[in-house]
Amino acid sequence: MNRNEAEEHLRVIRSLMEKATISAPTALVGGLAASTVGGWLAWTADHKAERPLTYFGAWMSVLFITICSNAFFLRRDAHRRGEAFISPGMKMALCALFPPHLTAAIITLVIFALRNTLYLAGLMLFLPYCWSIFYGLSLLAMSHFAPRSINRLGWAFLVTGLATTTNVFLGVREVFGGGERLADIIMAVTFGGFHLIYAALTWPRQTRGAAKATPEVVS
Repeated sequence: MNRNEAEEHLRVIRSLMEKATISAPTALVGGLAASTVGGWLAWTADHKAERPLTYFGAWMSVLFITICSNAFFLRRDAHRRGEAFISPGMKMALCALFPPHLTAAIITLVIFALRNTLYLAGLMLFLPYCWSIFYGLSLLAMSHFAPRSINRLGWAFLVTGLATTTNVFLGVREVFGGGERLADIIMAVTFGGFHLIYAALTWPRQTRGAAKATPEVVS
C-alpha cells in the first residue's frame, strides 16, 4: 500500500468512527417494530408450529422496514454532507457485515425449507437465538473501524444469544411458558430493547455531530 492509499484508508476509517454505523433513527424504528412484533408473537405462542409462514412473514416485515428506514436515513445524511450514498466507508461496512449475514440467511432458509422433517422441526425454536448470535458477530466484525457503541451493542447481542441458547437446555424456558414464548421474548428484548437503548444513548451525540457538520449560512 503506497502513501496515498494509506491516507485514503485512514480517512475512511476516521469518517466511519466519527458517526455511528447504525443511525439512532434507524435503531428507534427497528427497535419499535421488533418490540411490537415480538410481544405479539409471544402472546400467540403457537405460531412456529401451526403458522410458520405468519411467523417468518412478521419478522421479515420487521427486517424490510428496518432496511428501508436505514437506507433512507443514510441517504439523507449523505446528501446533507455532500457525499455519495455508496461511499468507500459504506462499502467497507458492507464487506464486514456480509459473511455473518450470509451465514444466518442460509441457516434460516435451510431450517425453514426443512421445517416439516422429523429431525429439524425443533430447530425452528433456535432461529431467534441464531439471529441474535450472528447479528452480534456482524457488529463485532466492524469493531476495528466503528464507534465503541457498535462494539458494545455487538457484544450484548452475542452474549445474550449464547446465554439463552445454553440456558434453554436447563429448563429456563419453562419459566416463560415454553420455548416458543421465550424465543419471542428474546427477540423483543434484543432486537427491540437493545436497539431502543442504543437509540436513546446515541441520538444526542449524533445530533450534535450533525449540527457541527452542517455549514452555517451567512446572509
